[in-house]
Amino acid sequence: MCFIFDASFNTTLSKPKLNGMKRIEWFEEIRGIQAEKTSGSARRWRLTRPRRLRLTRGDPRRGGRSAQGHVSRWRRQRPSGKTDGVRDSARSGCQRGPSPAAEGAPPPRRVRRAPGRGTMASSEEDGGGNGAVEEKENGKKKKKLGVLATTWLIFYNVAMTAGWLVLGIAMVRFYIQKGTHRGLFRSVQKTLKFFQTFALLEVIHCAVGIVRTSVLVTGVQVSSRIFMVWFIAHSIKQIQNEESVILFLVVWTVTEITRYSFYTFNLLNHLPYFIKWARYNFFIVLYPAGVAGELLTIYAALPYVKKTGMFSLRLPNKYNVSFDYYYFLIIVMFSYVPLFPQLYFHMLRQRRRVLHGEVIVEKDD
Repeated sequence: MCFIFDASFNTTLSKPKLNGMKRIEWFEEIRGIQAEKTSGSARRWRLTRPRRLRLTRGDPRRGGRSAQGHVSRWRRQRPSGKTDGVRDSARSGCQRGPSPAAEGAPPPRRVRRAPGRGTMASSEEDGGGNGAVEEKENGKKKKKLGVLATTWLIFYNVAMTAGWLVLGIAMVRFYIQKGTHRGLFRSVQKTLKFFQTFALLEVIHCAVGIVRTSVLVTGVQVSSRIFMVWFIAHSIKQIQNEESVILFLVVWTVTEITRYSFYTFNLLNHLPYFIKWARYNFFIVLYPAGVAGELLTIYAALPYVKKTGMFSLRLPNKYNVSFDYYYFLIIVMFSYVPLFPQLYFHMLRQRRRVLHGEVIVEKDD
């Protein structure tokens, strides 16, 4: 079997058979010429391209013999002394001699090579000993960590989807039975507080690297919702029956059911197109509506906060620090002005990327 490189190298195959040191010298000379020809980018391409085996007239499997009356066979020598029947003169030594099967001759002698470029390349290809073992062990650890992380994320997203789905069903049932939104927040507040506070794990997921998302962006989104639940709707009971409270509750419920179900099916590699479409289209209306509901709720809470002075710390006190919760809420309301457009346009860019394929990511095997 012979691996053909180019016509200039094949012309050397017609030389008569050489023995002893002359054979080794001729071999090294041919190898040096071929290494020079395959230097640079051409050599890198030649070393990385798939190897193709080609049968020649001298191959015994085709029943042919060379002009000298023997079968030409080229083998690639490895540091361990084993041969795989493939010739690669740019990185390893070669042998030319009669085929033992065809001529009944003893196997050809191995050529010892001096340390050089070919030897280094062969060592790198074989893995370098312990390095290959360490890479395999690290690969197994990463794979195991990836399986555990994926299993946990699937459990987390399924639980959050179920929780927000239960919350949505409870809201619909309450409105059908009562016919009004008054008392709705009080009836679902326990479920709302639990699952919205449980979302703090998303910040931990980003911090430890399980999810590749910005910790700052995730922290702002989660903390703003927890702030609305605990420090606005829960603390100021006079505004719990406001229409704005029901507005952001409905928006949050629909958004979270869609978002967590999208993550669940995506982790399971069975993502329905409807879920994908809903994830990147519902926010166009729901996001502004939710922000409007939150702002109107904070605005409705301002008179009660100013009247009662809740969560405020006034001078003089032992800490010598002054804090006014009323003005803090006003600052929070103004912070929506620069933050909302950034997050909204970020979602629009994600929508164009996912639904319209503006960015294509190819995965390597």
